[in-house]
Amino acid sequence: MSHKKIYQLFVLIAIVVTTFAGTTSGYAWSGCGSTYTVQWGDTLSGIAAKCGTTMQAIRTANPGLWYWVFAGQTLIMPGGGYYPGPSVTPGRQYVIQWGDTLAKIAARYGTSVSAILAVNPQLANRPSWIYAGEVITLPAAPTYYTVQRGDTLRIIAARYGTTVYGLQSLNPQIWNPNIIYVGQVIRVW
Repeated sequence: MSHKKIYQLFVLIAIVVTTFAGTTSGYAWSGCGSTYTVQWGDTLSGIAAKCGTTMQAIRTANPGLWYWVFAGQTLIMPGGGYYPGPSVTPGRQYVIQWGDTLAKIAARYGTSVSAILAVNPQLANRPSWIYAGEVITLPAAPTYYTVQRGDTLRIIAARYGTTVYGLQSLNPQIWNPNIIYVGQVIRVW
């Protein structure tokens, strides 16, 4: 059998497998924690099997993620503590055009690169590597929250579909994530 035929057969099998794997839905518990860093040789289906979830659940938790992953990429794992879901992330969607950079997009829409990164966790390990056709979320107008009794940054982050790190990056005045006080106003978006 020629190399071309083998390649075509491999592509056909991959399409069939991903078609059946993508038909299941659900947000299974993830045994990998809140994030997973892709290792060399990992596949999306392999990560889903290893973490006890589905490919669809991983793609839902990582907007803009298709079937391909690369080494060093950080994925948000469903059920691992942080799961933004498809409707929690504020802002509007933007399809990256050829020649775009995050700096150009930020300037065009009156925001900052760090604000774009805060609402696009799939870009955390690759802010300088975006590609045409990729869908990202543009941040909404800043939103503030007044800390209430019993609040922690983790609780606030979960309420607003972000991470503790995301809140810290928006609030440089918070040096220690374990120390916030009632009445403190923090930016959540």
